[in-house]
Amino acid sequence: MKFSLYICLLLCVALSQVSGNCSGECPDTEEVVWALGGGCNVFRNKCYFDKENCHRKPPLTITTKMECQKECSDVCTAIYQPTTGIYKGKVLHFGNECEKRSHTCRSGHTFL
Repeated sequence: MKFSLYICLLLCVALSQVSGNCSGECPDTEEVVWALGGGCNVFRNKCYFDKENCHRKPPLTITTKMECQKECSDVCTAIYQPTTGIYKGKVLHFGNECEKRSHTCRSGHTFL
């Protein structure tokens, strides 16, 4: 009986840690995570990946950079809706969000 209680308590603690990743702040540390699910998705670190995956059905799956980059989009619309991203203190300019995502997919640069 004590063993079952211990297992239940351990499970509750583990589940509370998982849900904590969904709403908490993530560190700025760059430890890029590559994931597949509707194309290649690039995250600054595992915390950002976990937050994105909290409510995703089906969930993204972590993969290698090489496998993920096979799914990078090469084609973006020519609609000009400028956007920027800051990477290591440098501001980068893109014609639209698609171009920004494509750059991230090819380079692994994650923007804050």
